[in-house]
Amino acid sequence: MKKIIGWCIILCLFIGINDGVAQNKKDKKKSPIAKRLWGGYDSNAIEKNLEIKDAFVTEGEEMLEGVYVNVYINNNKIDSAITDKSGGFSFNLKFDYKYQIKFSKNGFVTKFIEIDLQNMPPQAKKEGYDLGRFQLGMLRKVENMDTGEFSVPVARYYYDEVSTLIQLDRVFLKSRKAAIAKQKEQNAALLAQQNQIDVEKDAEYNRLIRDADIELAAKDYELAKSYYKEAIKLKTLEEYPRAQLTKIDGLEKDELGESEKYRDLIKQGDEAFDAEDYESAKIAYTSAMKINSLEAYPRERIKKIELLEKEQKIKKPEVKEKTEYSLSAVQISADKSAFCAELARKYPQGLTEEIYQDGSKTVTRRIIVDGQIGVEYKKIVHNWGGVYYFKNGSPATNFVWQKEAIQ
Repeated sequence: MKKIIGWCIILCLFIGINDGVAQNKKDKKKSPIAKRLWGGYDSNAIEKNLEIKDAFVTEGEEMLEGVYVNVYINNNKIDSAITDKSGGFSFNLKFDYKYQIKFSKNGFVTKFIEIDLQNMPPQAKKEGYDLGRFQLGMLRKVENMDTGEFSVPVARYYYDEVSTLIQLDRVFLKSRKAAIAKQKEQNAALLAQQNQIDVEKDAEYNRLIRDADIELAAKDYELAKSYYKEAIKLKTLEEYPRAQLTKIDGLEKDELGESEKYRDLIKQGDEAFDAEDYESAKIAYTSAMKINSLEAYPRERIKKIELLEKEQKIKKPEVKEKTEYSLSAVQISADKSAFCAELARKYPQGLTEEIYQDGSKTVTRRIIVDGQIGVEYKKIVHNWGGVYYFKNGSPATNFVWQKEAIQ
C-alpha cells in the first residue's frame, strides 16, 4: 500500500484544495461523520474508497457552520452532511462514479466541485485514497449580482495514472480562477455596497439588542419584546433574540401565575373578613403581601383588623369539639343526592375528620353524616398561602366551611 502526503493549496477564489493522498486504510480506522444514504453502502466496512475527512468550509477567515454539503451522482443526491461549528464535514466515496459535491447555505452563492473516480485501473482500486486537506470558501450573495460562473464546477478532481493519485485538475482550475476573478471584479461595486449595508445593519442590530436587554432587566417586557422582534427582522437567523423572547414568555407566565395567586388570596381574605374570621383573613392578606409587597390594599385590611381587635378585643374563639352534628339546615343539590347517600352508608354517624398532605397542599376533609345523608367538606391549604374550600366536590367559601363543616 502507498502512503503519499500531498501539498495543500489554498485558493483566493473562495476554494482551497489538496492534491490526493493515497493511504493504507488498514493502518487507520475510519469513522465518517456523514450518514451513508445509498444502496446499503457502509463505508466503515469497505476499505477501498476515497475519504474526504480534513475538509472545511469558510467565509473569509471564519469557519462556516450550517452549510449543506450534498453529494450527487447524475443529479441524484446520494449523501449529505451539514458543516459543524468548526466548518468541518466528511465523506467516503466509492470508486467507479463521477460525483458532484454541492455547497449551499441561505444568503450565500451555491458552489460545487466534481470528483471523477471513473475509469480507474483495477490495480489502483486495491488501495484507499485520502483527498487531503480541502477548504472551500463561501461567497455572500448580493441582490442583482452575477453568479453565472458558479453554474459550473469551481474545481475538478480525477485519478491521475502517472502519479497514481487523486489529483486536482490544475488546467481546469487555472481557467476557473480567471473567469471567477473577472466576475468578482464586475460585482465589486455591489459587494462594496452590500458590505456597507451589513455594517449599518450590524450597528442597528447591536443597538436593538442592547436596548432590549436594558428593558428586560427593567422588567418592561412589552418594550423588550418589541426590540428583540425588530432585531430578528434584521437578522432572521440569530438565535439570541429568539432565546430572549422565549425567556420573556416564561417570566410573563410566572408573573401571571403570581398575579392569579395574589387575587385569590385577596378574595379569600375578603371572604374571611366578611365572615368575621379575622385570623384567617390576616393569614390570607399577609400571604398576598409576600407576593406583591407594593400593593396597599392587604396592608390596609390588616391594619383594619388590628384596629378591630384592639377596639373590640376580638379573640380567637375557643374551638370545642362538638359531639353532635346536624345537617338539617344544610342545602344539598339534587345532583349530589346519590353521592350524599353513599357517604351515609360508608361513614359512621357524626363527624369523621382526615388531615393529610397532598404534595405541597395540606388537606382537611370533614364528613358529616346525619341519618341517611352525608356531606363532604374540604379545606385545602397551599404552601404559598392559598386556601380553598369545597362542599361535595364543588367550590365553596370560608363562610360555608365555618357555618356547616365546623358548626
